[in-house]
Amino acid sequence: MSDPTLIHHFLLATPALAGTYFGESIIYLCRHDASGAMGLMVNREAKMNARALARSVGLQPPADALAVNVMEGGPVSPEQGFILHSDDQLFESSQSTAPGIAISTSKDALAAALSLEAPTHAAIYLGYTGWGPGQLDDELEANAWLTAPASRTILFDCPIDLRRARASAALGIDLRLMATRIGHG
Repeated sequence: MSDPTLIHHFLLATPALAGTYFGESIIYLCRHDASGAMGLMVNREAKMNARALARSVGLQPPADALAVNVMEGGPVSPEQGFILHSDDQLFESSQSTAPGIAISTSKDALAAALSLEAPTHAAIYLGYTGWGPGQLDDELEANAWLTAPASRTILFDCPIDLRRARASAALGIDLRLMATRIGHG
């Protein structure tokens, strides 16, 4: 059975995933239990910006409110939106992932994230990353991912392009220096 302590952890793609969709990704794990796992890729911006997203769902937020990051959460259901945010505001669909952090999927959360009344920290994710029962555990055993405790600072305050390096540095490693193969060449 899955280790529930991996909720609120980062998954860092190892060089074993180089050249795949998940190469060089960092995923924030929101759920990990016997039914599978779900996470959001936190280091890849979506092709759609906040203004285009607001228009696509019929919202007209003020221009000042469109600074929220729109991220590619993963390949599963890319038409579905997830808002990862600080829990100073909660919405109809909000679920806590850790103290101070919630994930929401309802339109009221999206509207708030795109408004001047947004939670203190918020980012919008299109799609998610998912694993069936035992699948993530198998990938961890095959050394496809490293795990690191998640950090609010990395999730909300760190520039997107530095998130992976900062999470791996917290483990005391530099992923750029990891070998892609082991053994006798």
